[in-house]
Amino acid sequence: MRRKDREITDINIIRDILRSLPAGHLAMNDAGKPYGVTMNYLAEPGPDGSAVLYFHGAKDGRKAEILARDPHVYFFAERDDGAKEIVRPGGVRSVTNLYVSVAGEGTMEQVCEPEEKRRILLALANRFAGSPFDSLPDAVVEMTEIWKLVLNNLTGKSNPPCRDAKQQSYKTQRGKTNAGD
Repeated sequence: MRRKDREITDINIIRDILRSLPAGHLAMNDAGKPYGVTMNYLAEPGPDGSAVLYFHGAKDGRKAEILARDPHVYFFAERDDGAKEIVRPGGVRSVTNLYVSVAGEGTMEQVCEPEEKRRILLALANRFAGSPFDSLPDAVVEMTEIWKLVLNNLTGKSNPPCRDAKQQSYKTQRGKTNAGD
């Protein structure tokens, strides 16, 4: 990463960012051609500096076909906190964009065990629903594909740069940065 001052190196902060973002982008290899899709996900801590993401979708379709052929993927997610105008000494104006982002790579695996699928689907539903789900019909669990991605080589980046982990953690909890940070 060229801008080391913007790099987030604390794995716990990166995991917190992943848990706070509602959706990310999954990049796949479709027989030598790039293919990407935006997806919501469930994030959980992974082993040894990784994070585990779970995705759901239809058992058929382009995404499922690509993952069956080549399960290696790249994932990234970001929060755009908007533009900020900067006035430099001498009145020179510029604009920057405020953001936080995370990225990593890994290999997708299908989750086939029905109770694990149910646990993940319930957690996903409860992450986005206004009122909690207690259960899901067996038919929903059966018809839905679940993929597990252990994200390795995690990177994080933010603008404004983090001065310390406490500041970044605060930004993550607030959900937005402040132009004065």
